[in-house]
Amino acid sequence: MSDPVGTDNELFRSRDDESESLRRCLTLVNTIDDGVYQLDTEGRFVAVNDAIVDATGYARDDLLGQHVSAVVEDADARRLERETRDRLESGADPSTTFNLVIETAAGDRIPCELRFSLLVEGGELEGTVGVVRTVDEHDRANDQLPSIWRTNDSISSVINEANVGVFVLDDEFDVVWINDTIEEYFGVDRSEAIGRDKSSLIRETIRNHLADPETFTETVLATYEDNTYVEQFECRITAGDDREERWLEHRSKPIESGRYAGGRVELYYDITDRKEAQRARQESERRFQTLVDTVEEYGIFMLDTEGRVISWNEGAERIHGYSSAEILGEHFSRFYTEAARADGIPEDNLARARDAGTVEDEGWRVREDGSTFWADATITAIYDEDTLQGYAKVTRDMTQRREREQRLRREYELTDQILEASPVGIAVVNPDGSAARANERMGELLDLPMDDASVYTTAQQDIYDANGEFLPLEERPVSRVFDTGAPVIDREILLERSDGQRQWLSINARPITDERGTPEQVVETATDITDLKELAERRKRELTEREKELAAVQLVTNLLETGDQPTDELLREFVTTLPQFFQHPERTAARVSVGDVDATTGAYAPSDQRITASSRTVNETPITIDVVFHEGDARSANDTGGFFDEEQELIETLATLLKLNFDRNEYIDDLQESNKRLEQFAYAASHDLQEPLRMISSYLQLIERRYAEELDDDGEEFLAYAVDGAERMREMIDGLLAYSRVETRGDPFERIDLDTVLADVLEDLRLSIEDHDAEITADSLPTVEGDASQLRQVFQNLLDNALEYSGDEPPRVHVGAERNGNEWIVSVRDEGIGIAPDDGDRVFEVFQRLHTHDEHAGTGIGLALCQRIIERHGGEIWVESEPGEGATFSFTIPVLDE
Repeated sequence: MSDPVGTDNELFRSRDDESESLRRCLTLVNTIDDGVYQLDTEGRFVAVNDAIVDATGYARDDLLGQHVSAVVEDADARRLERETRDRLESGADPSTTFNLVIETAAGDRIPCELRFSLLVEGGELEGTVGVVRTVDEHDRANDQLPSIWRTNDSISSVINEANVGVFVLDDEFDVVWINDTIEEYFGVDRSEAIGRDKSSLIRETIRNHLADPETFTETVLATYEDNTYVEQFECRITAGDDREERWLEHRSKPIESGRYAGGRVELYYDITDRKEAQRARQESERRFQTLVDTVEEYGIFMLDTEGRVISWNEGAERIHGYSSAEILGEHFSRFYTEAARADGIPEDNLARARDAGTVEDEGWRVREDGSTFWADATITAIYDEDTLQGYAKVTRDMTQRREREQRLRREYELTDQILEASPVGIAVVNPDGSAARANERMGELLDLPMDDASVYTTAQQDIYDANGEFLPLEERPVSRVFDTGAPVIDREILLERSDGQRQWLSINARPITDERGTPEQVVETATDITDLKELAERRKRELTEREKELAAVQLVTNLLETGDQPTDELLREFVTTLPQFFQHPERTAARVSVGDVDATTGAYAPSDQRITASSRTVNETPITIDVVFHEGDARSANDTGGFFDEEQELIETLATLLKLNFDRNEYIDDLQESNKRLEQFAYAASHDLQEPLRMISSYLQLIERRYAEELDDDGEEFLAYAVDGAERMREMIDGLLAYSRVETRGDPFERIDLDTVLADVLEDLRLSIEDHDAEITADSLPTVEGDASQLRQVFQNLLDNALEYSGDEPPRVHVGAERNGNEWIVSVRDEGIGIAPDDGDRVFEVFQRLHTHDEHAGTGIGLALCQRIIERHGGEIWVESEPGEGATFSFTIPVLDE
């Protein structure tokens, strides 16, 4: 069909006679069913055949000289220009197929496929020549195929549905509205999404649900950077705990007027069914090797009046296997089989073409290598003023099409068998209610004789809706589709069969429309869901029982969470409410005991019809729930003593809840007692250590006063060590005593101005600040609720540390505060020697020091005391530091309720 770059196309040129060549060319291209055209180097039409004129609706004179963009979209025209440049630069001219749309003079749009080649002379581009074919063209042989294919496509489309998700954004691209579908698709909550910046919503939530989050984020955010264009693309949502995997099509555009002018509206269409249909269609096309090829390959050549070949193109060479040097001057009858030549078919075809102008012929042809193929050939006689000049012959290799036809017929028979074997009832219904086609399963489901499909009509059976109400004919699924044109999906109906059985069916109905969208027929499918409906009823009854159990558990849970209620009162309320959760509360009585405490309902008395649940707390306190049933026979053959199994499970669950409640109480009591003993021990230990320590200090001081002059240098040094050690021991005992009293000896919380607390601390440290030549700055600090003396201790310890560990330079300390939600973060930042990150937790442990006493004084309990004080105030404390870079100690404290 195409000539490579740099060669002459002898079909359109003749070195001997330019006018004769042109006349042959025009005659030849007009015999081809497909459109053939030639463009100059500027993309303007210089020649078109009759098929182009017929397809576009323009007169030939109107097209000649016009740019190709007059009949195709600008984007397609630019694409063709780019391909022409690429081929010219690469020196290659491949047989590439292009899909494009022709815009006719009447405004219609015709999908087409195009192949074109370059016309090059002496290395210079002279233009292009191309062949255009409409994609919906089909072969004549297919006209006789049954319409089952259209029926099958409609049946498969019954299951397809589409919902649209909507985002509306204001001019700041904040979300002002979304619908339920967006929540379902992207897993976002409307209450959290509305008012948020859409970009943040994408980065923090939406992108996590996408198969290609980077492309999605980049594409959507680009529309916010330049909100001037319409965007459309496809994306895939991944499956999650509460969402299905699905394909979405994004369409968005700027909002140009109204309240949200300057904003953007984004639509998300569920195209999952379309994607599945595309994959199914592609698979079907591969299986059936669709009858419509991308572009038919043509063998195009000219014959003289005797039938000898006088021109030859690459398509002919590819189909017949002869090069132009081998075939030019030979008689065209060599393409026919021996039998055809013996019957005189080649000569007969020429005679018929000569008399009728054109003859079409199909049959076996022979290639140069002796192989055969099935050909579709057209021979057109060329006349000049009633004088025969020769013939134009166009040949297509139709071997594959012939094989496909045979396979399609076999596939049709197979599909027909599959439809009959389908477990789903299927019918194609006409507007009058009669069936154009119905499989046997539909007859079985509708309890109808199906010897003849035409006996089925939509009015043939009484049908009831899900509530048991009779459905009149006009309200039935098929009638609704004919009336509205909209599909009916999963409509549940009830039938009364001839044997008296009730049967539930799920009906889907979808229209088969004409080109105007008017329903011509309706595809109806029916699925037996009787078992599913019965299962749903059983599940509903079970759910009712579970709801009662849940209500009981919830009521008891609320009762147990009321606080420090005495056990006898709790059990009385518990046992009073218990009977209402049983099948017959008026005949149900109960007794509940925990240790020596029990409670009963007024009607309780021992009975053989009873259920019991028992447990024990961690301290081995027995718990028993005993429920009895009076004045009644067993209600079920498989119950236990007149009770349902679910009721036994209920009291076992309640016994477990009681155990957990009393386990918790016993644990709290044990913990409180333990804490009390620990505090008593810490206080006693520190208090009892004070007295011997005071004695040691007193005698050391006495030795120093009486015998100082008798001690040598070593003695004085040893005595100094002892005095210093005793002093540090006293400080550690005082610190331990303060640490143990944080919870029990603290003052009640009250409103505290931290600015005042900090000022008091700075005054207490004034001499130390002056000695260190320190500079301490502070931001405005908040008012909080707390213990003033303890918070003063925190500031004093942190500032004292900042001065102590300042290094060689004068200390520079800053105290600041910032709000973070419902808490304040207060920080003390210094520029001292810093702390290694690995020691960040260690510094808050009791008696843990990072330096020797000679390097820095201290007891190793100050930061541990700070931590316990901050924890008492409902906060936490931490340090951020690097050695040599200073340290920042921060703690949180709740914001004061106004």
